[in-house]
Amino acid sequence: DALADGDRIYAVIKSTAVNQDGGTDSITAPNPDAQKAMLQEAAAKAGIAADDVAYVEAHGTGTPLGDPIEAGAIGEVFGQARANGPLRIGSVKCNIGQLAPAAGIAGLIKTALVLQRGQIPPSINFRTPNERIPFDALNIEVATSATALDGGNAHALVNSFGFGGTNACALLARHAPPAPR
Repeated sequence: DALADGDRIYAVIKSTAVNQDGGTDSITAPNPDAQKAMLQEAAAKAGIAADDVAYVEAHGTGTPLGDPIEAGAIGEVFGQARANGPLRIGSVKCNIGQLAPAAGIAGLIKTALVLQRGQIPPSINFRTPNERIPFDALNIEVATSATALDGGNAHALVNSFGFGGTNACALLARHAPPAPR
């Protein structure tokens, strides 16, 4: 419909996945197994491998508990299986702050622009890596400078979490316009 209407297409949503943390120590304690399962489901539904994901827009809670768990899930599912260098991650929160219920849509907009423009913007205000995140072992790195996306058919993932344990993600692909007829 967007093509037929002549609308601008920034990215294409290839798959989504949603699940719930289930029982945890508290309402704010994330479940790493649930996060990994959700990420694996999104990749499987889209039929892509770890190397196909060039960027992950993390929820980036900025909390001592949440960030290491999220980074661990992202790294275990997409980072460690990569053969072409570390997976770049970022979070729009470092650019515009915590938007509470609007955080997911801000991440989706940023990620669509990343794919459309072919460039990952720097995570401004990121200075000191969380010492509880083993970036090298997870094969992930925070984008600290503008970086071109890897590959011509790049995919990117948006990760977002709810306060009560809902995990959600959307896997996007760069839009490839159809060849003229």
